[in-house]
Amino acid sequence: MKAKRLTRVAIPLAGSAALIFGMQGTALAAQTVNVPDGGGYGQWQADPSGSIPGDSIRACDTGSDGDYVRVDLDVNRNGSIDRTAWTKGHPAPSCSAWISGNLTEGTPVTIWVMRVDSGGTILLPEGKGNFTA
Repeated sequence: MKAKRLTRVAIPLAGSAALIFGMQGTALAAQTVNVPDGGGYGQWQADPSGSIPGDSIRACDTGSDGDYVRVDLDVNRNGSIDRTAWTKGHPAPSCSAWISGNLTEGTPVTIWVMRVDSGGTILLPEGKGNFTA
């Protein structure tokens, strides 16, 4: 039996640009939840993608306001915080490392995204996202 070979086809577009078709893996983008009043966001990554581990969260601070961003993960949506990621101690803009741990496929999760002031007070409103592992 002869193996099939993938071929790439270039289709000329306007100017000198070309569109290349071919077989490529699908990049799985992280789900993003913004801090409602600005200043940052949190991310949930269900499946591994490149260097990003699956079932992971991270916090990103985009505001140079002295506050930091915290992301809490509630596995099974039972009101118990199972993981936390934050940007405390890092100047904006910055993101925390990905905090991960394997979860059973289909497990419901909620992430809470919030700004926290230098004294540790959570500044409302919080962002919320419901996802599945």
